[in-house]
Amino acid sequence: MNCGRGEGFLKEQLLPLATVVTPNIPEAEFITGQKIHDINDLKAAASEIVEKHGARAALVKGGHLEGDAVDYLYDGNTIHTFHSKRFDTTSTHGTGCTYSAAITAYLSKGFPLYEAVNKAKQFVTAAIKHSFPLGAGNGPTNHWGIREERVEQ
Repeated sequence: MNCGRGEGFLKEQLLPLATVVTPNIPEAEFITGQKIHDINDLKAAASEIVEKHGARAALVKGGHLEGDAVDYLYDGNTIHTFHSKRFDTTSTHGTGCTYSAAITAYLSKGFPLYEAVNKAKQFVTAAIKHSFPLGAGNGPTNHWGIREERVEQ
């Protein structure tokens, strides 16, 4: 993918301003210029986005890999792992936006980054788990799913 000036702007201007970036695998491949095949590649991408491109933290999401949904957060010091099982649903439209918005919401409430990501992972996992088919194609996640989780506990 050749985005000309846009690619440089993203890497040189936007990433250094970011508190946390949340790329999925194709987005992390674009930023790093490296293919991601496994969890070691996910971790390396998270580290590179912080160390080379200047984001304060990077959460590289592994939802495009096979198996459970495992994400890696590099905060400049430590790689943290966030794990959830995968659900058999096609109602996953908006998961990335939901996840990043939930992280932002928890950060704005004063939670430290690790806790904000952990709570956001629980939120988006519940939204996927309790999703429902709507229309044709990939349906949306259920943002009220977290309430279902609280009822089940």
